[in-house]
Amino acid sequence: MASIRKRRNKYFSRVVWRNEDGTQLEKQIPLQTDKKSVAVVRNNEVSKVEDTLRSGENWSFPWMNQDGKVKLIRLSISEAYEEYRNVQNIDGVRASTLDRVDHSMKTLYKVFGENYPIASITYSHIEQYKEYWHGTHQPTTMNINLSKIRAFHNWCVKKNYTKKVEFVKVREDEKPPQYLTDEEFKSIMQCDIIDDHFKKAFVFYLYTGCRKTEPFIADLNGKWLTIKSTDAKSHKTRDIELNEVTKGIVQEMRDRYHYYMDEYGQKSRNVIMNYGKQFKKVCRYLGIKGKTLHSLRHTYAVRRWAITGDIKMVSQEIGHSSVVMTEKYAKFNLRKLRDDFPSLKDRINLRLTPPSEDKYFTTLLNAI
Repeated sequence: MASIRKRRNKYFSRVVWRNEDGTQLEKQIPLQTDKKSVAVVRNNEVSKVEDTLRSGENWSFPWMNQDGKVKLIRLSISEAYEEYRNVQNIDGVRASTLDRVDHSMKTLYKVFGENYPIASITYSHIEQYKEYWHGTHQPTTMNINLSKIRAFHNWCVKKNYTKKVEFVKVREDEKPPQYLTDEEFKSIMQCDIIDDHFKKAFVFYLYTGCRKTEPFIADLNGKWLTIKSTDAKSHKTRDIELNEVTKGIVQEMRDRYHYYMDEYGQKSRNVIMNYGKQFKKVCRYLGIKGKTLHSLRHTYAVRRWAITGDIKMVSQEIGHSSVVMTEKYAKFNLRKLRDDFPSLKDRINLRLTPPSEDKYFTTLLNAI
């Protein structure tokens, strides 16, 4: 039976139980009285639905509502998410992450509606969600959304709002990084359908490996562009050394960024997204398929690995949280990269044919 506890001169009904892993859980129902006799009577009402409280149901009691009746409360997905989001804010989760979760939740609302009871979500609902978005979203996008929804759902399980559900990700084939060859990038630089400002920006992204937003949110101090841990995707501070050319380009990008927001009232996101739109525009015009602005970051990483062979160093340079994430750039055939990047031919050749080996074979040929 539910027990009675007094806190700050008010009585509460306390329901305690243990979940499958032995962790103690509890719910406290406010009895809204400072008289023990009244509290005992109200606690009896709570005890009648004690089992359902333990299973995740929520109830409104006569002293808690205008109807004066015991009513089952069906917590909706949106109501649970509002509470979850408030907790995330308090925990200091960065705004960009919360925006991404908001987007994922909207895809869930699209299928079931905001008022669907969170306690009713089952495995079949997750399969229905995947079927709904199949063909509309790419597997990678589907899995990102599923991971965000799963994190929210797991929180709801801990809060005892619903029961645990298995989330099975969509199968996706491993997709290698999409880099641009020297010839492709040269053709973009020679194309006259976009403004020269964007061409210079593309050069900056190619030679620094920056993510799309990083030039605008980083600190620029002298020849160093510093992406702080609070802004970095990996939560690690990263310093990028600039030369006179790249420094001039990033300053021009930042000036344009502030100008369009201050003079035209454009949103930060829209100004930044335009760089990606311009890149897609020129790629469509030239018939370069499967490439986005992020491909310039891939190109940087592939080129750096091609000439250094040091995947750990490349991981640090581009700001990955783990070298495991960077290993995909080390799966390319060096001889293929030599053809795609003629500008790196001599440096790649040094890796393909070490000097000592080259000297050995020369000696053999001279002996013939």
